[in-house]
Amino acid sequence: MLRSERNEGDRTMKTALDAATGKTVIRVNPKWFRPADVGSLLGDPTKAKTVLGWDPQKTSYTELVRIMAEHDRALARQEAMQRGR
Repeated sequence: MLRSERNEGDRTMKTALDAATGKTVIRVNPKWFRPADVGSLLGDPTKAKTVLGWDPQKTSYTELVRIMAEHDRALARQEAMQRGR
């Protein structure tokens, strides 16, 4: 069962209650609410194309994950060498 507890401007404190006991089991604090979602998000894939060699027209999701993981491992190795490990 979900109920509104109190309203803070346009943010409402929400709570979830255990139906059997009536105890509050979840309380959502409006302090942590995100601002209103944007209608659309647009990104610039230039860095992914230049750094990772990613082509959104030719690279599958699985391949993109592999490329990103390889890049992260190489970066981790480089950072470890710089720290003398």
